[in-house]
Amino acid sequence: MSIGGQRTSLSEVGHALGTSEDAAKMRVNRALEKLRKFFTGRGVILSATVLAGAISAHSVQSAPIGLATTIAATAVKGSAVTVPILTLVKGTLKLMAWTKAKTAIAVSVGVMFIGGSTGTLAFKKWEAYQAYRDSWRVVGMDSGSIEGAVPQVRILPTIFEPPAHNLAETPSSDRWGGIGVSVGEIVWAAYDWRPARIVFDAGAPAERYDFMANLPQGSTVALQKELKKTLGYVGRRESREVDVLLLKVKTPNAPGLAPPKPGGGDDWSASGHYYCDDRALSYATPPHLGLTRFLEGVFGKPIIDQTGLTQHYSIDLRWPSPHPQERAAIQQAVLEQLGLELVPGRESVEMLVVEKAR
Repeated sequence: MSIGGQRTSLSEVGHALGTSEDAAKMRVNRALEKLRKFFTGRGVILSATVLAGAISAHSVQSAPIGLATTIAATAVKGSAVTVPILTLVKGTLKLMAWTKAKTAIAVSVGVMFIGGSTGTLAFKKWEAYQAYRDSWRVVGMDSGSIEGAVPQVRILPTIFEPPAHNLAETPSSDRWGGIGVSVGEIVWAAYDWRPARIVFDAGAPAERYDFMANLPQGSTVALQKELKKTLGYVGRRESREVDVLLLKVKTPNAPGLAPPKPGGGDDWSASGHYYCDDRALSYATPPHLGLTRFLEGVFGKPIIDQTGLTQHYSIDLRWPSPHPQERAAIQQAVLEQLGLELVPGRESVEMLVVEKAR
């Protein structure tokens, strides 16, 4: 190793760091191995010997001009402060050696990335990998984009301007992705909790993000951890009395509540149209769960099912679109076509309370 322009033994390095020669050797070897693994993981194959040589070649640093003269002059004067000054000088040189060693590592990394044809190729490979890794960050992202992306869990400030917005999940899985979404929507994906039943104690933040959580297994749990690590938010369940809408039967046996279709499997909404076949939700779930989830998204309040209906249905709900008062139009369509009414109320509901991690 080179310090101060001269070759320095590991014994001397250990002494400078206040440790033994073996400990110094172990630290150097561990650092080189970590650096080697860093580059190997990014497609750059380098041996520990090559890394050590590169670092050594770029770590030579002469002492500042005039420092030796100052030390000599101080010693000649023979003043009472000579020993403290020499102690200070030794400490300064020790600090310089450590600082230069750290700088050398950074310089060596840069040289290996941009120096020579091999370094240029490695840098281009790294750029290509980064572009491939971020290929999901496009407007119009869908479930196919999630399935085709490199497995990852990330939350990043959005690179898109409003109204760019996408939130998607893959069928029959816990993998999600979003473009220009709110923190509340990320919480929805991470905790599998309906947005109308999520509350921020300190108010929902206005910032928008792009996120991806598409690990083969455990994506939502990993997304919860990333949400805490990156944005500092965690969720907890708590029963609270809140404003709700009670779903009740107004007109029994309405024609809009049709029997489920054989082989049905859809649950979606579009402008002026909501369709759901309860077979998409399975008979193990409560009846018209899809409808109540859709209505919660429209009205932004928990929908409490008080219909008493136990059958599953196929629902094809339509309303004028575009409509200046869409909520009122949907509420009217629910009443006329499904025979169901929405009545304001206040109930105790299990909510997901989102707060800053302590």
